[in-house]
Amino acid sequence: MNKLLRLTCLFALAAFAATAVRAADDLPALKDLFAGKFHIGAAIGGEVASQTDHRLRPLLLKHFDSITPANLLKWGVYNPKPGEYNDAAAEAYFAYGQANKMYVVGHCLFWHSQTPQWVFKDDKGADLTREALLLRMRERVRRVAKLYGDRTNAWDVVNEAIMEDGTLRPSTFNRIIGPDFLAEAFRIAQEELPASVALLYNDYNMENPHRIDAVVKMIHDLRAQGRRIDAVGSQAHWRLATPTIEQIEKSIIAFRDAGVKVHFTELDIEMLPRNAPGADVSMRQESSPENNPYTAGLPPELQAKLAQRYADIFALFLKHADVVERVTFWGVTDGDSWLNNWPVHGRTNYPLLFDRAGKPKPAFQAVVDTAKKP
Repeated sequence: MNKLLRLTCLFALAAFAATAVRAADDLPALKDLFAGKFHIGAAIGGEVASQTDHRLRPLLLKHFDSITPANLLKWGVYNPKPGEYNDAAAEAYFAYGQANKMYVVGHCLFWHSQTPQWVFKDDKGADLTREALLLRMRERVRRVAKLYGDRTNAWDVVNEAIMEDGTLRPSTFNRIIGPDFLAEAFRIAQEELPASVALLYNDYNMENPHRIDAVVKMIHDLRAQGRRIDAVGSQAHWRLATPTIEQIEKSIIAFRDAGVKVHFTELDIEMLPRNAPGADVSMRQESSPENNPYTAGLPPELQAKLAQRYADIFALFLKHADVVERVTFWGVTDGDSWLNNWPVHGRTNYPLLFDRAGKPKPAFQAVVDTAKKP
């Protein structure tokens, strides 16, 4: 197919899909389409749960049966200072999920980022001992277990602890506790949280062969030590062409063969150019017209490509529905996505199924059509 014909087909596809979306006011709910296959979730801010008239609630309640707190329960937000807890917002989140019979996720117990420095220090400012840090970690888990344990379905126990080359990230947790940091984190979670709460390891670029091998080894090592790990969370911050469907499938199969389920925990598709790989929040770029080219809207050609990408992804999820337990989007609408501000602040990105006005995009229709295929 020559370039002109290919572009013509893409424009026609985008126009047709957009028309179909606009005409279908009664589109089925995503959660109903995938019921019995896997949960469909969204990451939300605390204000969505606490504000009864929040603009995202209608979309959330119709299309999603699972929620994840974007930042609310990270250590630095929930417990920014010793003895200071953001319990009101956390309570609203868990109460909202329970009231709407959702699969409620806790994110995340232990992460090298967004953990305040006081966590690692004693009252004189010196580094804690290994034993003191493990106790502080246990106190954190014990508290959320006591307050919210019976309303929680899953926790990301450890987030992003393995490097791209498969080695353990040199975090402060690892430096103080030692190479058994992961095992100790899962031991604490297993002992303090209700047995009904699924325990996850969560990371980005989970299609990287070195990371796959390291995570599979971690799963086997944990279980050999009597630790429970129920699932792996793949963040799924992907692009239009990478990772390939084949690479994603290899990761699913590898984790399935290791004996765990797979949760796609932070799904979105980057539509803007950038140089920073993966989802490492320490990476930043300077803003320029070159990396923010679609301020007036996403071109029809790219709308069509995004729709096809989501169709391919969900076809794969359905193929492995015996392993995939949850698919969570990192946000509800394009306007709420973190990708508007990372790795460049103030950009106009288009990574999700709903546009800034909360209207379904051609990508939404593509997912609907994929779900309806026999």
